Amino acid sequence: MKENKLESLIWIIFASIGTILVIIGLVMFRNIFNYANKVDTIGTITEIASYRSTNYNRNHEVYVSYTVEGKKYKSRLNSYFSNFYEGKEIDIYYDKDNPNKIGMKSLDLLFLIFPGIGLIFLIIGGTGIFVKINKRKFEKRLKENGELIYANYNETVLNTSYRVNGKYPYNIICEWNNPLDSKKYIFKSKNIWINPEKIIEEKNIRQFPVYIDNNKKKYAIDIDILTENIVDLR
Repeated sequence: MKENKLESLIWIIFASIGTILVIIGLVMFRNIFNYANKVDTIGTITEIASYRSTNYNRNHEVYVSYTVEGKKYKSRLNSYFSNFYEGKEIDIYYDKDNPNKIGMKSLDLLFLIFPGIGLIFLIIGGTGIFVKINKRKFEKRLKENGELIYANYNETVLNTSYRVNGKYPYNIICEWNNPLDSKKYIFKSKNIWINPEKIIEEKNIRQFPVYIDNNKKKYAIDIDILTENIVDLR
């Protein structure tokens, strides 16, 4: 179903965005956080120039003066804090090979946001992909090695705890009376992205195949009969 494909696409997008942000973060880490060639010093803010960009956002250019081996330098800082003011002394560093290049370690830490957010996206997307792949393998394994029973169709319910693209999936509920222990077992299908009630009625479906393991706690309802003749071209 289209929504099921969209669900997979969403996890892939999350994982892709996460991977890109993590890579950007690692590149930034390599370029910014290599302090082996950087020397700490004290700088003084000499000028804060404000201007509006084409989208009318206010931006600031901060210029700092400092001394390196008796020589005065004035360079532009790569960022701005709201508590900056002209004449304020701040902790900065400069590059030994290029003293005009400066930065602040406290500002550098902000770039860790990129790999941090990227890792979150990667975990969410990767987990979603892993769960879907695992479910497919689990269902295949049950169909090959599990016990096949037929459970009576009970009802169709809307799964309001989960939504993709503004739509809720459906689950079918089946029940089976085990003659060996005289217990009733209730089964719920995986998410179905069409309302199966009309198909169940048209095909007069009263039972569904269910594959179960030995302890009955793991199972998979075979719902292929509901989707085998459907081609979703939306």
